[in-house]
Amino acid sequence: MEKIVAPLKMVVGIVTYHPSPQTCERIQGLFDRGIAFLVYDNTPGDNFWPAAIQPHVLRRGFNEGLGVALKKLGNCAYDQKYSHLLYFDQDVIFNFLSLDWITHWYEFHIPDKSVGLIWFNYQDQGSCSPEESKPYKIKLAISAGSLINLNALKSLEGHTDRWFLEGIDYDFCFRLVQQGYHLLGVNHCPDIDYLSYQPGIIHRDKYGKSQLLRIQPMKRLWNFWSALLNLSSRALLQGPREYAFIFFRNIFTYAYDQVKAIVWTFWIKVWKR
Repeated sequence: MEKIVAPLKMVVGIVTYHPSPQTCERIQGLFDRGIAFLVYDNTPGDNFWPAAIQPHVLRRGFNEGLGVALKKLGNCAYDQKYSHLLYFDQDVIFNFLSLDWITHWYEFHIPDKSVGLIWFNYQDQGSCSPEESKPYKIKLAISAGSLINLNALKSLEGHTDRWFLEGIDYDFCFRLVQQGYHLLGVNHCPDIDYLSYQPGIIHRDKYGKSQLLRIQPMKRLWNFWSALLNLSSRALLQGPREYAFIFFRNIFTYAYDQVKAIVWTFWIKVWKR
């Protein structure tokens, strides 16, 4: 199996839209510590970023959507000769310990060149050393917390810009698999928090697993279901066909999650009375 000989050359990528003070502080911290980063800012209006940060920020003064932002962020990282893009949503909490852990994990395990994406997780898993954390194969991953192989990204011509927000991460994973790339998951990465800054209710099930419950507007639900139907039909026609079942099942899973979010929201409002 062919190995990547060159050391990891990673850049942190973040897409912002009216970023919170906490997000701006994290980005400033990356700059202060000399950590390579790129920001795609979808905030409408004038450029509000400090002068020192502006060379690292891509923006056009209006909201182009997540698909366009990820596509341009990935292309920019590739053009600047980085090997990997570590992407975070603006509301994901991470720190320098997280970045060091990911770098050490990569340098110890040296993933094969056929790995297109590695998703790092901490929630409900606890932490351990990078050497002890073993990777496992996954079918899909969210974009946030993903270390993306930029050679693989370039071979796909980047993320899709046909969709504004929903289904972009699933589409990217699906196309990676179609091109023969593998997806890996890695647990135990410290201090990554995908949930705390998200609006909604954090529910912990009987197995101790946390889940975000949030009532979504109907337009967003319809866009996500439309994307999943599109992906299901493509998987049936183009393969791998097991993904048709995965995408179709997610339509019902997402609908069930919405029912849970409505019930829990109603129950909490009644209980608070």
